[in-house]
Amino acid sequence: MSKGNKQTPTLFDQPENSGAKRKEISLKEIFQRHELELIRYLESEYGELSEDEKIAVALTSLFVRDGHVCMPADRSVEELIQITEPEKREYQNLNPGKLDLLHSKIIGKPGSGKPFTLIDNRLYIHRFYKQEQNLKSWIQQKSRSETGFSVSDSVKAELDRLFPAEGKSVNWQKTAAALSLFKSFLIVSGGPGTGKTTTVARMLTLLQRTSEKPLRIALAAPTGKAAGRMGEALFGELQNLNLTDEQLRSFPSEAQTIHRLLRSVEEHGLLPPVRRKMLRYDIVIVDEASMIDLSLITRLIRHLDEGTRLILLGDKDQLASVEAGSVFADLCRKKENTFNPETEDLLKNLGIPLADQIPSSSKIDDSIVYLTKSYRFDENSGIGQLAASVNRGIDSVQSTEDLFHSFDDIRFNSFQNRKNDFGKLTADIRDKVQSVQKIDTPEEALEFWKKSVWLTALRRGLSGSERLNRLAEQAVASARVVKMQKGWFHGRPIIISRNNYDLGVFNGDHGVCILQDDGNYRVFVQSGSGIKKIKPEQLTHFAPAYFLTVHKSQGSEFSQVNFLLPVKDTPILTRELLYTAITRAKKGFSLYGELELFIKASNRETERFSGL
Repeated sequence: MSKGNKQTPTLFDQPENSGAKRKEISLKEIFQRHELELIRYLESEYGELSEDEKIAVALTSLFVRDGHVCMPADRSVEELIQITEPEKREYQNLNPGKLDLLHSKIIGKPGSGKPFTLIDNRLYIHRFYKQEQNLKSWIQQKSRSETGFSVSDSVKAELDRLFPAEGKSVNWQKTAAALSLFKSFLIVSGGPGTGKTTTVARMLTLLQRTSEKPLRIALAAPTGKAAGRMGEALFGELQNLNLTDEQLRSFPSEAQTIHRLLRSVEEHGLLPPVRRKMLRYDIVIVDEASMIDLSLITRLIRHLDEGTRLILLGDKDQLASVEAGSVFADLCRKKENTFNPETEDLLKNLGIPLADQIPSSSKIDDSIVYLTKSYRFDENSGIGQLAASVNRGIDSVQSTEDLFHSFDDIRFNSFQNRKNDFGKLTADIRDKVQSVQKIDTPEEALEFWKKSVWLTALRRGLSGSERLNRLAEQAVASARVVKMQKGWFHGRPIIISRNNYDLGVFNGDHGVCILQDDGNYRVFVQSGSGIKKIKPEQLTHFAPAYFLTVHKSQGSEFSQVNFLLPVKDTPILTRELLYTAITRAKKGFSLYGELELFIKASNRETERFSGL
């Protein structure tokens, strides 16, 4: 930092007595078992910790569990509690001031060897600091390196053939494909219907046809559900390009989860591997990348060869991962498509002039393309207009009511969270269960439950998915509309809640119970691009799927989405959550709840702390 600039003080610069007047508190009455065990372990290794150190450890752990990579250590305890646990009364017993960590035994600067790292007022569990630094270094190296590709008339002609002219505006799909020729790391972000799958299909065709040798390509996604959709959608798009059978065979026929992709190269023994194994692919494409957390992306890049291209696809406006880190959104910080002058010249040579573009000074911006044209939602689509309004932040009840009244594909329904309101929900589920009894095949039954879905913001509570699923199954059982056997019945929809490699099913996979001709029940789970047939007693981690949280719905699309707002405001209710719920709908979206709560949530952006 230059001499003339005043450096922001960090916690290492605080006076020793900044936390001297603290009242005695019992942390056992405040923090949960996980945080108390962590404190106990640290004290066994480093000796007794001060009250401020214990609070710092516990709060940093809570921040990580809430999806943050680090904790803003320059804020007061009161401010930190408002971010992570605003509704817990026990936390009000903590002293509200800033923490004094000046002479901490467990917190140090980078390279100190201590279990917690403090830099630029960001407090990390050291493991996450190291992961973040590894990712930043990898991205910086990739952003500086080019593939060495040279432009030719034949390449330009192939690009024009795959992406015909669409008027005078810039074709950002074509731009993304062109950049994939030069960039070894590329991010393509776009909302639903902007053509991400179309872009990738044509991009891969371009790369395969302009390569001197057949390219080895891997398709992956964070969940089995997303992988299945990716594989099916991409294969369909490739077939639309009139490729020969031989050409089609040069592309992967299915996608897999990132965890499954890494199983072949990650060692799971007690001893570290003698030599790191690398994924033997020329290109790795990851869909639904907004769901990737920091640990998973660092595991992936650790096993990528130096010459392997990595292409991330996703929607920067969607919900981030449940685990620590919102990597995709953190990287997509530029507001619009801007590029360095050198990159603009390369694109111009390929017939893609970027008129009136403000040059970017960031190398990483050169590796990011936003797809801005929606081919699904136009100006006549209420779903598209509502999603756009939420992303801007809604300013009034009147404008929201006008929006709902202006379109046929979006509806608002007041919901008072009374007994009769919930009764209507469970009656709807009961009717659907009766309807699915007429379906015999698992494929049709799975499609039946994709037509319409109920989404909730919360998993627990009065309007949470757990309670509503319980009420739904009680309503089905009491109405005696189906024959049950240990809770199982024909047409029962479920969702897998934990990966099971032995069964080949993964967190987020959807399934349905089908009565077989021999009188036995079997559960058919759609995982990847196939359907697995499983005995009900083999499934240990699953839940009914009449009501899903918005988080669980990521990677899926439904014809009709019914979104139930919670009883009262909660920090989980954010702009990103609303946007994700709305954009799961293809044909219709219905909102249930209070408009004031909906508007308030549209103006609350998700705040994730990291150093990216």
